[in-house]
Amino acid sequence: MAFKAMYGALPDTDVKADYREAVKFGTFRIGKEALYLPAFPTGAEYIPLAALDSAWIQKSTISPKGCCGGQFPVFVLRVRYGNELYQNLTLDKEQDANRALALIQERRPELPGAPEGKNIGSSIL
Repeated sequence: MAFKAMYGALPDTDVKADYREAVKFGTFRIGKEALYLPAFPTGAEYIPLAALDSAWIQKSTISPKGCCGGQFPVFVLRVRYGNELYQNLTLDKEQDANRALALIQERRPELPGAPEGKNIGSSIL
């Protein structure tokens, strides 16, 4: 499995070991050192937890059939890194989103929530 940094790097860290021990949430994983996302065709991209500027949960909805279908509530774990880069990680259950955020906050207790002036209410993805 190949690993590629989306931003920054993990110096002196065994990325494969951190990935194997990471907690899985849907399609992404949270390790002790990084947030891992699937990469095509095989492998993973990662953002070091030390590079995160903020993390928060945003309630949202998704329309599986486009604009005219019904909407389902989802919970988006938003992480900001590199000052203005964002990664949105969508989860079906609020408890999973809260658990993922709690794990990030456990590993980075000084990490702030939503940046000031950012809308954290509902939106359509």
